[in-house]
Amino acid sequence: MKVAIIANVPIWILPGMERFRHGGHFATWLESLVPAFENVCSDLELHWITFSKEVDKDYDKEAFGQYFHILRRGSLAVSMVTRYWYECRAVRKIIRKLNPDLVHAWGSEDVCGIAASRSGIKNKLFTLQGSLTDYFQKMGGSFLFRIQASYEKGTVKKFKRGTAESPMAAGLLKKLNPSMMIDIVEYGVNQDFHEAQWNPGDRPVVLFVGGIDERKGIRDLLQVAADPACRHLEFRLAGDGQLKSELISNSSSNVTWLGKCSRAEVVKELEQAWALSIPTFADTGPTVVKEARVVGLPVVTTHAAGAASYIEKSGCGKIVHHSKPDELKAALLQICENRETAIEYGSRGHIEHRRILRSETTAECFRCIYQEMTRVP
Repeated sequence: MKVAIIANVPIWILPGMERFRHGGHFATWLESLVPAFENVCSDLELHWITFSKEVDKDYDKEAFGQYFHILRRGSLAVSMVTRYWYECRAVRKIIRKLNPDLVHAWGSEDVCGIAASRSGIKNKLFTLQGSLTDYFQKMGGSFLFRIQASYEKGTVKKFKRGTAESPMAAGLLKKLNPSMMIDIVEYGVNQDFHEAQWNPGDRPVVLFVGGIDERKGIRDLLQVAADPACRHLEFRLAGDGQLKSELISNSSSNVTWLGKCSRAEVVKELEQAWALSIPTFADTGPTVVKEARVVGLPVVTTHAAGAASYIEKSGCGKIVHHSKPDELKAALLQICENRETAIEYGSRGHIEHRRILRSETTAECFRCIYQEMTRVP
């Protein structure tokens, strides 16, 4: 079986491409999924198609028992306005040459979903990374973001089969395409988090990891940090974003701004924290909640997070309403009442979360879906 996967795969994981590593956003779970596919899907011929502004020419690489077609690209703004005309043409050219049994599009962000919908291949699978429509309705966005979001519903309707990482994400995908058959596939996290050893220190530490922007609810967290009842808690914020310069000067003395952190640095922060808090307004993940659960931390997040399902099922933290700082404060104070309480919350569902949040489990799920869609026994 031959499968073409259109995704924003991090090209620096490939031998000889390490120089193209950058600090921008990418689908972090793909970095672990690619080598997992080698172990689980050795009977499949997998071709990844991706675009990068870092390269000045097209590349064809073979690694991890898979094939990677890396295409150069120009201005992202021009691509959005032209509905990715250049990229779609380049993808169609590769698809015609490969003639795959199945095309798998990873996300409605960027070109992936649109290119797959125009690939000419009838057998198509769509994976939701985040619902741009939902984000825009809740938070608004720039002119270019509005353009991108406007493409989403029409693109998703071109697919009969889809996957989502959580029940909430599946619901958002169903709104975009009510007739779509949807499977929930957990995204495994990097092995570094599975190898981490959680050993919270004596002082209660609340960790935040993510973009410093309105969507992540960062203002609510800072309001809680400044509350006199929470002054004994240390809030450590890892991440960067447009709001950082505005917020940093007005934050309370118990807030430490860590800036952009490497994976190793995030692992170290998780190992020492008492709890993770992500008071997001809209998020089909976030991935850091899964990473925290693999390490063993309790989590405080909102009903707007897809990963809240882990907390709901196991009781490994608290779920609050976004824009409700009082609820957030009460939840953090309860979990961080003492070290033993934090450890007890974190232990709930920990073994199960470590089991389901492995990249090999994710790869096996997709392998089963590929076989079902192509009717391979």
